This record gives sequence, structure tokens and C-alpha cells, in this order.
Amino acid sequence: MKKITVLLIALSIVSCTPTTDLLGDFSRADLENGGHNRLFTKNYEAHLVNKNIVSQIDSLFNDIEVTIYMGTWCEDSRREVPAFFKILDSLDANDHVDRMIGVSEDKVSPDGSAKKTGITNVPTFVFSKNGEEINRIVEFPIISLEQDLLDILQGNGYKHAYDF
Repeated sequence: MKKITVLLIALSIVSCTPTTDLLGDFSRADLENGGHNRLFTKNYEAHLVNKNIVSQIDSLFNDIEVTIYMGTWCEDSRREVPAFFKILDSLDANDHVDRMIGVSEDKVSPDGSAKKTGITNVPTFVFSKNGEEINRIVEFPIISLEQDLLDILQGNGYKHAYDF
């Protein structure tokens, strides 16, 4: 009986784990339709969008471009990236994601952009305007994704967790 229980637990862990990590440029569709879709959907649905804050973000988000560095192997990325897309969906702003770049566990991207951009933790959401970085959310939000994004867009002196 113990052997069967251990086998069932092992099989359930394997079946919930994506088979391959996405490295380099990829799209939201790659997360939603590939081996990562169960985790994407679960975490997308679990995020409750703060509509009050999102309504304040809406008019400030017009000229913003977002680059997302993430690891499909990373629990924080698996949680925060789907939640971020749910916020973008409520803003009807999916076209603002310029790139999504998968990195290795060493935070290396195939094109070298992660090193050039100074990626040390994932996920990292890099917010730019007119080609210039204005700020970033690194690994996890300080208050919430919505509030952190609003603070960044309002220029409220937002500092991410590793900005000492």
C-alpha cells in the first residue's frame, strides 16, 4: 500500500511539472498552450485584480512598454507572470508587452540581454517609455502588482525589493 501511495504522489508531481523550460524569446501563447498551461491558468484565475487601482493605471499606461524576464522553472515567475497578464487583460493592454524572455536558473538568456539588463532575480518586469527604462518590479511586488505598477507610473519613488 505504501508503494502505491508513493507512486501516485510521484506521478502527480511529474504530471504537474512542465516538461521543458522556455529559454529566449517566447509568447504568452507558449505559456497558455504549451506544457506550462496548467500552472499559467491556475495562477491567472487565482489572481484577484484590484479594479480600483487598475482604473487609476489605465490612463498612465498608454506609452509604456514591458519586457518580462522569467524562468518557467521559477515558482515566483509561475505566480506573478499570469497575475500580471490578468492585470493587462483588464487594461486591454497585452500589446504593451514588448518581449518575454526565458532565462536559465543562472539568469542567463540565449541572446545575452539578461546580463546586459542586469537581471539577477526573476521574474523581472522592466517598464520603459520611449525606449528608456523607467523602473522595474523584481521577483515579487512590494505591496501588490497593481499598486507597485501604479507607484511606478505615477513616479512615486518606487523601489523594488533589491533596490537598496
